[in-house]
Amino acid sequence: MRGVFILVFVANIVLSLVSLTILPLRVAIHFGFGGTADNWAPSYINTLFFIGINTFLFLCFYFTPRLVFKFPSKYINLPNKEYWLQVENKARTMEIFSSSMWKFGTVLFLFLFAVQLLTIQANLSHPVKVDEKLFLSALILFILYTVYWSIKLLKAFRLPRDTDDKRP
Repeated sequence: MRGVFILVFVANIVLSLVSLTILPLRVAIHFGFGGTADNWAPSYINTLFFIGINTFLFLCFYFTPRLVFKFPSKYINLPNKEYWLQVENKARTMEIFSSSMWKFGTVLFLFLFAVQLLTIQANLSHPVKVDEKLFLSALILFILYTVYWSIKLLKAFRLPRDTDDKRP
């Protein structure tokens, strides 16, 4: 999963750089109700914004699992953390958490890729207008996945059946 996560991140960076070469010098960077542009900026600002947000998110999702064990457990919000933060469970916790972060990060980058494509499409159309139905569809899918992912993450950190009566 890590490879797909990295690949989708790189695809976003490439799309940002390509957008710089195909977009006009002044582009719409925000759209209001109805899909009409309501804020403008130089195209390089649009590119820097997408590269910046993608890079920041990549670093967060990539390194967060490694940071879990760097902090005292009182600062970590994890279901059944007394069990999952024990030294003997560290490898499994890291595996679950890393995989979960990479899956969510991949879907987030796919959503941002769609947003970036819609922004490019809008800025290449006359009049400049974003396809609001496609944007809302992508947003709803992302929100639904977020709910699914959250439930799955909570379930992943339940106590294993054989440890229910061995809690510290």
